[in-house]
Amino acid sequence: MADLPTGTITLLFSDMAGSTRLLAQLGDAYADALSAQRSILRAAFARRHGVEMGTEGDSFFVVFGSAVDAVGACVEGQRALAAHPWPQDVRVRVRMGLHTGEPRRHEDGYIGMDVHRAARIAAAAHGGQVVLSAATHELVAAVLRDVGFRDLGWHRLKDITEPEHVYQLDWSGTGEVFPPLKSLGTRTNLPALATQLVGRDADLAELTALLDGEATRLVTLTGPGGVGKSRLAVALADRLAADHPDGVYFVRLASVTEPDVMWTTIAETLGVSGDGRSPPTFFEHIAQRQALFVLDNLEQIPAAAGVVTELLRAGSRLRVVATSRRPLHVLGEHEYPVATLGQPEPGHGGVDEARDAAAVRMFVQHAQMVRPDFTLDETNVADVTAICRRLDGLPLALEIAGARSKLLGPRALLARLDDALEFRATDPDRPGRQRTLRDTIAWSYHLLSPELQRALRSIACCAGGCEMSALSAILPGGLDPLETVTELVDLSLLTVRDGYGGEPRIGMLQTVRAFAERALVEAGEADAVRWAHARYFLRFAERIAPGLQGADPVVARNRLEAELDNLRAALDWSLRSPGDTGADGAERTEAGLQLCQALSWFWYGCGYTAEGRSWQRRALRLVAERPGPAQALVLHGLAILLLQQGDTEEAVRMLRTCLSIWRQEGDRTQIAKELSSLGAGLWTHGDADQARPYLEESIAVAGEIGDDDRSATALSNLGVLELHAGHADRAVELLTRAQAFDERTGNTWGLAVDRENLVAAMLSAGRPADAMEELRELAPHIAVLGDVELTINVIELYVSVLSALGDHHRAARVFGAAESMREQASMPIAPLDAEFLDRYLDATRAALTPEQWRDELRRGRGYDVAAALADAALADAAGAARPAPLS
Repeated sequence: MADLPTGTITLLFSDMAGSTRLLAQLGDAYADALSAQRSILRAAFARRHGVEMGTEGDSFFVVFGSAVDAVGACVEGQRALAAHPWPQDVRVRVRMGLHTGEPRRHEDGYIGMDVHRAARIAAAAHGGQVVLSAATHELVAAVLRDVGFRDLGWHRLKDITEPEHVYQLDWSGTGEVFPPLKSLGTRTNLPALATQLVGRDADLAELTALLDGEATRLVTLTGPGGVGKSRLAVALADRLAADHPDGVYFVRLASVTEPDVMWTTIAETLGVSGDGRSPPTFFEHIAQRQALFVLDNLEQIPAAAGVVTELLRAGSRLRVVATSRRPLHVLGEHEYPVATLGQPEPGHGGVDEARDAAAVRMFVQHAQMVRPDFTLDETNVADVTAICRRLDGLPLALEIAGARSKLLGPRALLARLDDALEFRATDPDRPGRQRTLRDTIAWSYHLLSPELQRALRSIACCAGGCEMSALSAILPGGLDPLETVTELVDLSLLTVRDGYGGEPRIGMLQTVRAFAERALVEAGEADAVRWAHARYFLRFAERIAPGLQGADPVVARNRLEAELDNLRAALDWSLRSPGDTGADGAERTEAGLQLCQALSWFWYGCGYTAEGRSWQRRALRLVAERPGPAQALVLHGLAILLLQQGDTEEAVRMLRTCLSIWRQEGDRTQIAKELSSLGAGLWTHGDADQARPYLEESIAVAGEIGDDDRSATALSNLGVLELHAGHADRAVELLTRAQAFDERTGNTWGLAVDRENLVAAMLSAGRPADAMEELRELAPHIAVLGDVELTINVIELYVSVLSALGDHHRAARVFGAAESMREQASMPIAPLDAEFLDRYLDATRAALTPEQWRDELRRGRGYDVAAALADAALADAAGAARPAPLS
């Protein structure tokens, strides 16, 4: 054994692939095949000065003093094996592994990790494949010109701690592709997910497709704190691990703020030590690696963009998945905003539909972790879905709230969500910045400049988001709204979506808004900001609300409803008692009263009657001791809403007070208005004789001052009075005159009312067929207006006409729909309207059996507006019934 090579030597291990299968296939001929394999390889090893250290069965252990000789022996041996005529046309394939090192001599052989490393490399190979370590490749790559090498990346080998960089020898010149090595896989330090990832299947599919191929090398997952960026990045990296043979590395950077520390942290994660942890030496370790780096939490590192750019430039085969609350803004970056989890729509669906929402599934998952018997059922589904919506579907918030289910049921938890910012996570391994929702948001907040912190506090007063124009009024002076929004959106503290006319609408998660609102109060800025907010939305309402009676009322309604939360916030602040805020009480109250006046028609015509009454009563408390125009305006707005909901006695009393105030003031426009409203209130209350003089006086005053709007309203009200008094022809005349005034002024709502009342007059005049044709033309226009009361009136007119035409089953169904709609809107039918309806509906009740009546009512109560109008319109004007649509 004195002839054994010493110093740097190359070790070769080989064995036959599938030898057991060959034995079964060849039987007795296997012995000849084994002998031939031994003979061929021994000859190749000997020609290249290899020393055979051991042979067992079909395996060899051979050492060489030269790496070039070792590779040459492998090439010659593989070629000879391929050319040999094997029995029964089988193909004997031998796998080989090479490693160069300095094993220690011991007795008649060698010991040391180099021996084990060579054996493990060979064991990872496939039949016909020659695999060599980076140490061997470095010695032979520049010398051997007639063979090729393929980089197989870094692999973990059994019982060996450090990964091994290995190469495949292309001995045949064909570039044969073998299956993945039978190693322990590429190196990965991905943290295990403690719970199942919920609601991210679509995200994973999109991200996998984005990273499929070589074009995309940098993807940054952005989103607010607690949205689940890190968990999604880990799941994505795990899915992509097979495509990155040199490893998948999860680099935790939350505590890092400097670029030098960032480089060191990345290097330490890769296992690089000493001088190799910093550029440019570090670049040598990544230059050829086909690896994936997950760089977690970059938002607090100002120089992160530069580090990532250098990293990708130095490692041409590297890919990076970064997580950050803001994008890096570097060339080649693909930003992927991570959205909050989907939440159920309010008021829709039951338990099954709620389970389809990812936010609900996540809440239930974490509730069951602390309370195994927790189930989503009919008793708690409304509260659970409300919790998910209040928490914006934010995964961290749902996780923390779900953990509270150990002590609190959904109803109790929902009642405590105002304190959700202080709820603590139960996971002891969660980083400090995510121990509470407040900590999570504060992490982003403290990354802002003082100017941007103040901007975020100011925007928090906008409830439900706002348009860019609102920010111009609310932001502190000197801040550009567009630049400010861009900065805050980058940090995932604001959201942006398309608003009216394609303009951006700025939003904020409820949890972020709660944090910023508290910061606004703590900074002593609340009154000044809310005063600017109230002034802006007062001007907005005064500009938009008149459109409700204009040519395109739907646009006006949509715009007001889009800002409804802001309008409510402005009302809430401005209608507080003078001592509740440091702002000037009188000026603030005046703004609140003006806002009530601007919104009065919106509350009346768009189905917000109960809410409007609440705001008007609150306003009335502020002017109760101040008789005069301000009080009259509030009383009038409240009285109209009371009339709509059937509280006629109180409404009439208020309208008398209003008329008295305006007579004292001498304001003839307001006098004409109150005369008409009081007349309408009196006949609604059942006193037509007393109402008529007020309406006639209103018509006269409006004519004297040339107020077409007041003329139209008074004529319309008097026309309805005459209709209910049985003077159908007089009603038609008055309503036709009202229609002419409304056409002249472009009052869309007034025209709709005129036409509704004309239908009733036609019916009273004994013309049900004409009334049906008019209704069919009118109904679609009424439905588009979105006025709840007008819509119900049309449906009830259909009931009367259907009864008059003898289509009694259909009349009962449509009546059931109208009855249900009035209940839902808290809008009882006026006594005179009920009397008119019953005049025709009595015939339907008499024509149907009690069972038929109940069945049709029940079916109609399941209709929505569209279904009710569609069923009613199917009736034939001559009275022949057609089939009803399926409900």
